[in-house]
Amino acid sequence: MTNNNNSRESAGLARRFKKSALLLAVMASCNGAYAQDQQNEQESDLEVIEVRGIRASMAENLAIKRLSNSIVDAITAEDIGKFPDKNVADSLQRVPGVVISRSGGEGENVSIRGLSSDLTLTQLNGNFIASSPGSPSRSFSYSLLPSTMVQSVEVFKSSEARLDEGGVGGTVILNSRTPLDMDANSGAFNVEYTYADVTKEYEPNFSGVYSWKNEDENVGFLLGYTKQDRTNRSLTGDMSGGGGWRWATGSEQPATDVNGNEITDSTRRFGALEDAYGNSYDGVWAPQVAGVGITEEKRERVGVQATMQWRPTDNLELTFNHFHFELGQDRTTSQLMIPEWKYNPDYLTGVILDETGSIVTGMDFTSGAGGSEGNLEFPWIIGSYTKEKDTSDTYDFAFEYAGDVFDLKGKFGRTKASGGPSESFNAAYKSGQPGSRSDSGKNENAASFAGWRLGERVSLYADPALLANLQAGIAGDPDPGSTGSSFIVSDLKEDYGQLDLDYHVAYGIVDTLRVGVKHRKASLHRETNNTFFITQDGADRIASGELDPFSQGAIDEVAYQWIGGMPNLEDVLNNESEQNIAGGFEVNTMPSINWQQYRDIVTNEYVKYTRREPDFVFDIEEKITAAYLQADFSFGDFRGNVGVRYVETQTQIMSSDKINYFLDDINDATGEDILGDERLVDVETTTLRTVKDDRFLPSLNLVWEASDSLVIRAAAAKTMSRAPFNDLGAPEQLTFISQEWADDRLEFRGNPVDQGWSGSGGNKALQPFESVQLDLSAEYYYGTGSAVGIALFNKDVDNFIVPLIITSERPFDGFTNPFTGVEIVPAGDITVTPFTTTANGTNATSRGIELFAQHAFDNGFGINANYTLNDTNQADVSVDGEKVGESALVGSADDQFNFSAYFEDDNYSVRTSYNRRGKMALGLADGLTVSQEPYQQVDLNASYSVMENLVLSASVINLTKEESRTFYGDDSKARLRSSSYSGRRYYAGLTYRF
Repeated sequence: MTNNNNSRESAGLARRFKKSALLLAVMASCNGAYAQDQQNEQESDLEVIEVRGIRASMAENLAIKRLSNSIVDAITAEDIGKFPDKNVADSLQRVPGVVISRSGGEGENVSIRGLSSDLTLTQLNGNFIASSPGSPSRSFSYSLLPSTMVQSVEVFKSSEARLDEGGVGGTVILNSRTPLDMDANSGAFNVEYTYADVTKEYEPNFSGVYSWKNEDENVGFLLGYTKQDRTNRSLTGDMSGGGGWRWATGSEQPATDVNGNEITDSTRRFGALEDAYGNSYDGVWAPQVAGVGITEEKRERVGVQATMQWRPTDNLELTFNHFHFELGQDRTTSQLMIPEWKYNPDYLTGVILDETGSIVTGMDFTSGAGGSEGNLEFPWIIGSYTKEKDTSDTYDFAFEYAGDVFDLKGKFGRTKASGGPSESFNAAYKSGQPGSRSDSGKNENAASFAGWRLGERVSLYADPALLANLQAGIAGDPDPGSTGSSFIVSDLKEDYGQLDLDYHVAYGIVDTLRVGVKHRKASLHRETNNTFFITQDGADRIASGELDPFSQGAIDEVAYQWIGGMPNLEDVLNNESEQNIAGGFEVNTMPSINWQQYRDIVTNEYVKYTRREPDFVFDIEEKITAAYLQADFSFGDFRGNVGVRYVETQTQIMSSDKINYFLDDINDATGEDILGDERLVDVETTTLRTVKDDRFLPSLNLVWEASDSLVIRAAAAKTMSRAPFNDLGAPEQLTFISQEWADDRLEFRGNPVDQGWSGSGGNKALQPFESVQLDLSAEYYYGTGSAVGIALFNKDVDNFIVPLIITSERPFDGFTNPFTGVEIVPAGDITVTPFTTTANGTNATSRGIELFAQHAFDNGFGINANYTLNDTNQADVSVDGEKVGESALVGSADDQFNFSAYFEDDNYSVRTSYNRRGKMALGLADGLTVSQEPYQQVDLNASYSVMENLVLSASVINLTKEESRTFYGDDSKARLRSSSYSGRRYYAGLTYRF
């Protein structure tokens, strides 16, 4: 770390470090050396000291924490281009109270102190970063951000008036490097390879940072570039397909589950289960679909940073930044599923129950269980192909003027992101078929038996002859009803401008008065697209206007899957069953589709046509104006700040809503599929709503330097976070199932559905999250880079948002089929059940305790440990003022424990890290609460200095090959939702610093 010798920086340091004893303590902890004599501090130049290594980095983290007037944790880079982990989110998980979610084994989202990642505000250099991975989110996707772009990270757990609102959980500020703070012609280049046990591939990663400034140190530029190629392969056992678990009962009356809770929603119930031996299983939970899957994702990450700085005078500094992040993803998913189609005595030969006798943990099926060979139709072979690119660009211009008694800062910029697939489709085949390709005319099965079991993971088995039979053309019936396309794309943009004035009054106890204003204008567009492969004639008719591309019935008449155009399964199967099943599930045979080959066959015969849907669209525009006043104070051994922030938000939301009328599925006389508008009719509407909200957000932070080593902190604040985009804007979709459709699905497809209304939609009236939070902590700094501490926190959260399923009663004008003149639904009140939506909860509490200890031994060893215990209550959930249930705070984890031990000397360093997250509440899915079991992970890092500026490094991530598991409900772990394994990964590389 280099401290430049100029009057501007010296003045700033003098103001910040008012107490020279504290300055000396910080310099000692960060650099291992003292500055010059205390009495000459403001008159002499600071010594230039270079900091490297784990110990120095951890000491600097402690120094930032100690000096802060708020409750802050920090992570700093150990050196240029060297962050503690491969991903910034992975580093943040080692901060007390921080929990991360992963995608493909990489940290992706960050939550703080038991609250959802949507309530964590992530900023780059103090401003919002737009990220839009398809489905829009206020939560930043850390998978976009290369860690080499980051110099340090600050995690604010208590609020200040000067900080942007939005972080009820906390605020994470990512600080990038700047050229005037680095040596001229300095930088680093890193080349690294990674290997994973789930892919068995070696893949490269390159990163480079170069910084220059002139001899006068008033002009500089910095360039950074990262390119990473990586294959992620996730192995998942999946019991969530088709709607999750259902209650099997023969009774027409509402049932109760094992805990006595009433199950009134008919879509959550099967009929009673009965096997081939006459055994009946009434009143048990069973999954609608049991399956296993492999997702393989080719990722290409690119990051670019360009920063220019100019200091025309000692008092004025100008900075321009451009950040470009890009994540390309080519993704395929292959699944083998056993659905509920054959839950009947003709096929079901065995049912295994858990110890309570109420949860099915295994099923066996045989094609001839009913006395003669029947059409088993599974395992069901399904999968998807997706090509996607997500980009994020930020441009900003900042100025800083340091006067004798005031500092004036300004920043103006734009951040924008776009993301989502450019093409995505899925296809399905059955391992049986009605009719036969043979001369016998009987039903043929590629598998004569199959089944599944639940334990620590999903185990699925099938006839070992399955793949050979499919390759020989036996069975493999295309499933056009499960073949299609739908994907989400979005664009997010925000323009911002802010001015901040710090007036160093030094009057009484007040050291600095801070005042500022900020205006932000954000716009989001989210839409749904579909990829169709259609005939050339169909494409020509669309081009000429003869065929309406928005008529699903018209598209079905030219779409390949509905006119017999799906490739023969034997032509697209991979030659071997899926190999290298290192975790996540167990399977004896797993045929899968070569999706590139499938696509090549289809595109050789049909024309690719992507339709931008007029429905499933929403637009959100937010205009946010904020102003704050904050006073930084000190008296005696006390210091801190007090202030208030005023925020005014105007939100305009537009959504395209839709009603689907499912009329008639199959011609009863011929048994053929009905196509066009006689099959289904869609009716579209548009809803527009404007909502205004204004709030005052006070905050207080108080620090007591009780002794040279002991720091006591107290904080109180009111904070807010705006509702997630999807919850606000999600279009409403209602579905009406006619009795004719329900009868056809049961008789011809063996797939029972309920006649009547169901639906889903967002809630434009959602209020912002609001929290009143209190913090109390004590930190004892007893040596260089060594400290222990304890923190207590309490957050009372109102307006928290949870998903829920309700019954919605509403008036309806009636509907007459415009093509036939037949009245489908008469006018009057209708009952929509289930209706899936979101609502505000009240009286939620998240409280807990954090403990940390960090010690650096004189012999090069060191440890860092922390533990967080979090307790959240069951809070009320209300709709239209009426309580409809209770819910835990989504994203909350019971506890978190981190432990790191390291050793380093002048030439090498070794570190091992253990991270454990307790049980986590994930909210509602498929009508049931979902939780994730505790997860733990061990990582190893090592480096060796081959020569002065050349370092060899190696890492092992997820050494113990841990798997992630989720469950439905809180009463049992037998109701497994998913088990997933993303691999153990190895890294090795060289870094050259100059």
